[in-house]
Amino acid sequence: MHWLYRNIADFSREELELAWENVSPSRKEHILRFRQPEDRIRSLAGEILAQQILKEQFSISSALLHRASSGMPYLTGCSLHLSISHCNQMVACAVSREPVGIDIEEIRPIKIKLCDRVCVDEEKSYVLGDWQGADDGLCKDPEVTQRFFEIWTGKEAYFKKLGTGITDLKSVNILHLPRQVEIADGYMVQMI
Repeated sequence: MHWLYRNIADFSREELELAWENVSPSRKEHILRFRQPEDRIRSLAGEILAQQILKEQFSISSALLHRASSGMPYLTGCSLHLSISHCNQMVACAVSREPVGIDIEEIRPIKIKLCDRVCVDEEKSYVLGDWQGADDGLCKDPEVTQRFFEIWTGKEAYFKKLGTGITDLKSVNILHLPRQVEIADGYMVQMI
């Protein structure tokens, strides 16, 4: 498994233009559906990261990225799996020989009631720890919010790996799954 993440502001105009020239027709169609230029850049940036991983880690330069009717990205020209995630200014991509899921989210204050909707009991205990705040308030505690986004990104990555879309968030306890987690520039990145 290999993964990269990058701020979209770090992509040069030349990189984006070159990537645009080489994307598949289905990806061009998908990217052009976005109304906002920043959304188009995020999508194209995911393409760049995928091609970078393919070339540097797998010595593949002929694979094309496509999007299934379900919205899930897939590759043709090789037998690898990939997953792409975007959040605000960041984009992340993972490529693997096995099904893979990746998610990236900005770590920010949360409504603590989200834990009830997202977490199984063990995850909720992990997230809240010793926190003594109000159950209905906004939690700004950096340790609690970091642990919450560890659970959230893990679940998103898990469902991306399955290719089902998010179904029942409480159907899985991600604390016991093998995963890779990294925090960078205020974002949580997780790959399963």
